[in-house]
Amino acid sequence: MKETTISTTKFILTYGIILGVIWIIYGLFRHITGNRATSNWASTIFELSLHIGIIVYAIYKYKLNNDSFLTLWQALKIGFGIAFISTVMQTIGDIFFVEVISPETIQEIVNSTDQSNEKKPQIQNKIISKENIRLFTISFGIIFNLVLGAIISLLAGAIMQKNRDPF
Repeated sequence: MKETTISTTKFILTYGIILGVIWIIYGLFRHITGNRATSNWASTIFELSLHIGIIVYAIYKYKLNNDSFLTLWQALKIGFGIAFISTVMQTIGDIFFVEVISPETIQEIVNSTDQSNEKKPQIQNKIISKENIRLFTISFGIIFNLVLGAIISLLAGAIMQKNRDPF
């Protein structure tokens, strides 16, 4: 019996680009509705379910196309790759959005941070600048999305895992 394993690259690219485009459209939608600098539980749940849904669906589709076989390593590779591509696309989209389309968004974030830090010394408030907030949000977003993608893919891979019979 011939054993074939399909490549994960096609699934990583396809679903990574899909998730990245969805994140960019979602960011534009949040800007249009005026919720770019704010966050609530409903948007957090929507964002988390979007991330989980796309990654789990991609792993599931890979398993179906791979004769119902899936290793944990393949699931991790797919989930982490999708998270990486979508995070890069989202970060580039956010940088373009903040630098070109709506530079006042960073000022809104700084103002909302200043209101919460009114009792702290002025020196501490000077540390909160546009560049520091931009760098923090970009680095935190990248790290958070990659860790979240790895956790989701590990859980989905552990649930859907089915190895080939070695005999």
